[in-house]
This record gives sequence, C-alpha cells and structure tokens, in this order.
Amino acid sequence: MPKPTRNDILLGLAVGLFVAVSPFAPTAWEPSLAFAAVAAVATIAWRIWQRRKPRPEEPLAPKLHVPVPVWGAFAAFALTATPTAIWLYRDWTGNVWNNAHGMLVPVAIGYMVYKTLRREDDTATESSPWGLLFLAIGLSLMVAESALQTRFLGALGMLICLPGLSLAFLGARRTRKLTLPFVLGVFMVPVPIGIATHLYLREITALSVAPILSQLGIPVLREGTVLVLPNATFLVANECSGFSALYAAVGISIVLAATARTHTRRILLLLAALPLAILCNVARVTLLVGLANRFGLGLLDTPFHTASGVATFWAVLVLLFAIADRDGLRDAYA
Repeated sequence: MPKPTRNDILLGLAVGLFVAVSPFAPTAWEPSLAFAAVAAVATIAWRIWQRRKPRPEEPLAPKLHVPVPVWGAFAAFALTATPTAIWLYRDWTGNVWNNAHGMLVPVAIGYMVYKTLRREDDTATESSPWGLLFLAIGLSLMVAESALQTRFLGALGMLICLPGLSLAFLGARRTRKLTLPFVLGVFMVPVPIGIATHLYLREITALSVAPILSQLGIPVLREGTVLVLPNATFLVANECSGFSALYAAVGISIVLAATARTHTRRILLLLAALPLAILCNVARVTLLVGLANRFGLGLLDTPFHTASGVATFWAVLVLLFAIADRDGLRDAYA
C-alpha cells in the first residue's frame, strides 16, 4: 500500500480547513473540528487509493511567462476584488439556506481549470492583449462598486475579470477551452432568496407536501403556503422553498450536460434540474413537518433542521450524477 506523500497531507489539511470554515459544518468548534478531521483523513485515503495502479504521466501545465504589466493588472485585480470576495464568503457561510453551494464553486472552477491545462500538449507561452480590456472593464466595475455599494456590481466585475486574466496569462486558444469553468462562475454569485417567491416554489412545495401527509395518515389543512396540522402550524417560507437547491442544481446540470456525449443526455440533464430540486425539497419538508408534528416544533431549532438542507443539496447532486454521462465527465476532468 503506498504511503501518504507531503502533497497528500497538504491537500488533506486544505480540505479539512475548507470543511471547517464552510456552512456545511456545525457552528460549534468541537463538531466542526471533527468534521474537518474526517474530511482530511478521507482525502488522504482517497489520494493513496488512487495510486494503487500506475497512471501515465500527465503533460506539464503551460508556463506563465507574461509581461510585467499583466502581473500588475493581476495585483490590481486581487486588491480591488478583496471587498467583493469578503462579501461573497460571508454570504456563502451565513446559512445553508442561501447560496451555501457558492463556496464550492471556486473550488470546482480551480479543479476544472487545472485538469484542462494539464491536458495541454503545447506548453509554449501565450498571451492575448484582449485580456487587458476585460480586466479594465471588470476593475472599473469593482471600483464603481466601492462607491455605489450594490455588491452585485462588484461580483459582475469579478466575473468579467476571470476571462480577462485567462486571456492575459494563457492566451485566446486556452481561454476558449476554459469557457465552461468561467460560465460556472456565475453560480457563485448570491441570488436574493426573495426571487423564490416569483417562481412559486413555496406554493408548489406546500401543494405537494399536503397530500403526502394525508396519505401518511396525518390530517392537514393547507391555506396557501401554510400547513395546519393537529399539533402545530407550519409556514413554508422562502428558505424552505428549495430555491437554493434549485440554483445549485442548475449549475451542476450545466456542467454535466456540457460533458455529455449525446444530445439526448444533455437535454435530459438540463430538464432534470427543476423537478429533482422540487422532489428532494418536498421530501425534506414532508419529513420535517411530520417529525415536528410528532415531536414538537423544537425540532426545527436543532441541527437536524440545518442538516436536512445540506442533505437536500447532496441528494440532488447524487441524482444528477446518476443520470449523467459519467464516462464523458471522466474524460473531460478526471
């Protein structure tokens, strides 16, 4: 059995730290530390398991010998994007009901970019002056954000800067290969949870949960998005509408559809995001309402309530992967 290398340990520590500061870990430091330790050990074990069989050596990533002004533009981007990055992190880690998946998006983008560049046979230096134009536009928006304080203007500027950095450092040819990761970047930007009201997700959830509870032998009266049960009354709020899971599901389905090798599979994945998100959220709300009716509303103030939101996200992810073209995904990013 191969022994863990220094890189394995460093990666495990990085994953553990990521889990510890993410919204998917408990807020108390003791269980959060336990979650982080499990994630770190699992990552190291996965890396060791991967090395059971020898793998062909991958080509070197392209060298980044670019002009000094480009490095200056990158420094300006890092400095200007800091306030927006802090806002994004605070929003991602605020709670699991509002864009918690956003914290996973930069990780996915980095992984996809890394895997794409590792497949490059040509390691010659490339750079496109068009990158400076994208950077100028993006930086201008982020500077304007400091005065207007809209938050979203800064996020838009950050997204525009990403292809700009790629053009400046990697050139147009490689940037075209990175289109999918840059599109995925849109899904790290928080969307106001109030949008769920206009999608009627609350109504759909309440309308679906009520007959299921009746079939389970629990009397229920539905009034709009309010469920009246014998022992308690429940409001399907925006946070319980499944909008966050739907937002994440759309992003995942786009990536999976882009790597599918048939049009039928692509269409199926794109169409599956909405019904799967609704299905998983209806199952979650049904379980919560049924248990809270049995054991009391105090259940909604326990970690079980938060864990159910995390479970909804992972359930949608697993179901999407179940119908994805996994061989196509493996060929693209394994």
